[in-house]
Amino acid sequence: MNAQRLQVLLVDDEEPVLTTTAAVLSEDFDVHPARDAGSALRLLSLRRFDVVCTDFHMPGRNGIELLREATRLHPHLAGVLVTGYREYLDRKDQQQAQSLFYLVLKPYQPPELIAMIRRAAEAARLKREMSLITSGLAERKRGAR
Repeated sequence: MNAQRLQVLLVDDEEPVLTTTAAVLSEDFDVHPARDAGSALRLLSLRRFDVVCTDFHMPGRNGIELLREATRLHPHLAGVLVTGYREYLDRKDQQQAQSLFYLVLKPYQPPELIAMIRRAAEAARLKREMSLITSGLAERKRGAR
């Protein structure tokens, strides 16, 4: 299977966590690390990513705010939020999390995170394909009038 490797933007403000997680994920994906939401958004403006995997608790914009902005800019981008702070996610955030991105709770095993990134990327791919199909159907309808 020589499918192109998934492009993953990994965001965490803790350098040791960022470095270790990037090393683990780089066996399966092309990983691009960022230390904060601002750096992540700059990278998103420069290149295409399949998945943004971000820590929740960061200074400045938190992971949910980053994922909201990232998916506003790139609607078919997949998001994975990593947190050890389930209690910090309020009810609205939890509901939005279910529709916007996948949640991974710390502590996790690397295979769990890898599987979640793959699942998120596949969901985003399907969303993109459905969008292309529906826009193609709408285009044909307009042309048939």
